[in-house]
Parts: sequence; structure tokens; C-alpha cells
Amino acid sequence: MGGLLGREFESPHLHCRDSMAEKVDVRILKTKERLKRALLDLLRTKPVSDISVSEICKKGEVNRNTFYCHYDSVADLLSEVEGTFLEEISSSIRISGETIESVSDLVYLILRVAKANRDLCTLLFSENGDKKFIATLLSFAKPSAVENWSEVLNMSRRDAEMLYSFITGGAVSVIERWVVDGFQENEKQIAEKLNLIILGAQQALVQ
Repeated sequence: MGGLLGREFESPHLHCRDSMAEKVDVRILKTKERLKRALLDLLRTKPVSDISVSEICKKGEVNRNTFYCHYDSVADLLSEVEGTFLEEISSSIRISGETIESVSDLVYLILRVAKANRDLCTLLFSENGDKKFIATLLSFAKPSAVENWSEVLNMSRRDAEMLYSFITGGAVSVIERWVVDGFQENEKQIAEKLNLIILGAQQALVQ
């Protein structure tokens, strides 16, 4: 009796429902991919703040109602696109087993992943992209860096946070310039130069 029930649960109807769900998932993925491509295409010519839902839908050939089934706004769509890059960084850390112990470590990882996703990052890090995105990426190392500087260098937490803000502000500009210049300089060299700047700034504060 138990065997019969087992076969009943594996009826063609269940497989049909699974197949239908798969098709729906594929359709959703394709729709979202069209919307993302449309947004990235528009970022080539105008800042994200000037891009409307209507423009994205027209370019992606997607109905406005369908857009709002998946996203609340253009910013929401951009956030998902940026999430792709964040996932690349997380995956890189997991696969390589790397530990992010300093700002320069994080910058090196960001540059490496950016170079592997040149087309996407050229748009995300451009003048038309989200100005806060790189700063958000760099904020990941803040807790460990501030704690480390406070303990090892006997630096006040306020000074450590000030130093982090100063360094990440400069790092954002360096990364943006690197992207605009076409990823020419070696990413390891950039991270090493940044590390020298960090050391100099640390010494100035602890003297």
C-alpha cells in the first residue's frame, strides 16, 4: 500500500505543475534580464536619476504593470543590478577563502572583480551610475578597520572613523578614475599604493 501511495505522489500531474512553475520562473528571469539590460543601456547616455520607468519599459519592451510586479522603482531595479556585483565579491571571498582585513584588501578585491565584469562596472562606476555604490562597497571593511586601528595604533575611535572616511573618500575617486581610464593600471599596484597612503595617514594621526 505504501508503494502505491509513493507512485501516486509521482504522478504526471505533479511533474506537469513542476514544469509549469519552471516555465514561469524562466519567463520572470527573462523579463527581469530585459529590464536590467534596458537600464544599463540607458545609463550609457544619462544619469540614473533622469531615467524613468517608462523609458526602461519601452526599451526593454516590457509592460509597466509587469515592471511593477517585480520592482518598486528604478532605484529598486538598480539595487538588484548592483546586487549582482556584490554577489560576485562575496563569491570571490568564499571560493578563494580570502579574508578582508584592511581597506587595501577590499579595494584590491573590488578592482579584481570589477575588471572581470568590465562592461557592467564601466556603467555602474561611471558618472551616470550610483554615486554611493562604491562607498557602500568600501564600508564593508569599516568595523574591522576601525577596531584594528583603535587597538593596534592606540588611536581614538573618533580618529579611526575619521581616518576611514578620509581613506574611503579618496579610494572612491581612485576607483572611478581607474574605470574611466579603461582599467589600465594593475589592480594590485593600485591597492599597494593605497596601502602606502593609509600608512602615511596613520602615522600622521598617531604621532
